[in-house]
Amino acid sequence: MDVTFFTGFLGSGKTTTLKRLLREHGDGMSFGVIVNDLSELEVDGELIGMEERVSVKNGTLAVLNNGSISGEKLGSFAGEVARMKQGGIRHLLVEASGASHPAAVIDAIQSVAGTTLRAVIAMVDARALLHDHGGGLDLVERLTSPAEDDPCAADLLASQLQSASVIALTKADLVPESELERLLRSLHAINPTATLTACVYGKLDARLILESAPYRGGVVEQRPDQGGAQRYDIGTTVVRNSRPLHPQRFHTLYRDRLGLGIFRSKGFIWFASRPADVLLWNQAGGAMGLEWLATWRIAILQGEGGVPLLQEEKEHLRKVLRDSDPLFGDRGNELTVIGHAMDRAVFCRELEECFCTDEEVEHWRQGGSFPDPWPTRIRET
Repeated sequence: MDVTFFTGFLGSGKTTTLKRLLREHGDGMSFGVIVNDLSELEVDGELIGMEERVSVKNGTLAVLNNGSISGEKLGSFAGEVARMKQGGIRHLLVEASGASHPAAVIDAIQSVAGTTLRAVIAMVDARALLHDHGGGLDLVERLTSPAEDDPCAADLLASQLQSASVIALTKADLVPESELERLLRSLHAINPTATLTACVYGKLDARLILESAPYRGGVVEQRPDQGGAQRYDIGTTVVRNSRPLHPQRFHTLYRDRLGLGIFRSKGFIWFASRPADVLLWNQAGGAMGLEWLATWRIAILQGEGGVPLLQEEKEHLRKVLRDSDPLFGDRGNELTVIGHAMDRAVFCRELEECFCTDEEVEHWRQGGSFPDPWPTRIRET
């Protein structure tokens, strides 16, 4: 069984690339996928499953959440790799959480008899590299003068890049073209043996994934006890609330109050101003994305989704929604916030204040409007 391992820091575009690969090449290949999410909230696995090329039910998709596979989930991960091999999977795609150190994952893959690690693909956000890491020079400096007693997220990112056989500079359209060469020079200095490429919307040359020569190692030589995400003070908090989000307060929080210690937030949300829409929220560093995903079942039943229903379809929906919230139906918010502990505590308290108050919920029930600064145009890519 061939294996391709995707590593890279939080929000670098691993899931987007995986989804695109499955969509464009899934019909002709016997793919298996293992997705790791640091949070207990299963976001990436659900998005991968929506492609319908792999599924938990038929044994071609495994989701390991609530811990990194370089730490708490390492034993479970090795078992899933072996199970995929025994199940006849021809090519296994592994997406580690952004807080996973790649060395332990690589060792686990190579320890399973009958597997060939084809490529370790490290994905790095071009805009984050430019603005948060001095165009990559800060990472080069940390590698030449490591702080052994005080590891941080930059050390983890540098290790991910050093372990790679392929480095993909993602979201390349979000930085000036004149800066791309400088970024690629920095990446070459970090890992001179890796193949370098740039991509947009996860469009990576499939040959780098499917036709690579067997992995021969990056430039990382030392493999200390990584200790998982805790070593880098990276943890998660899940925020759940059925009340609608106030779109203006949510916008203001992320525009004005997003600290540097909040690396990532993602999940499924709904706005009081858009009661029919299931929205997918994505934030990585200073980059934010809002995507329409589906229509809430309760909205379809109430005729808000624009879908005409037969009487038997209405009865079915009523049965499905029988145990849901009597006011909001199946609507709800589930967000995972990833970052340093102190920053998460402060930010999540402020996030809770973005949910509508009793008075605002009553205003929503009466059909009242809410200021909504978020884009409304949907673009398919």
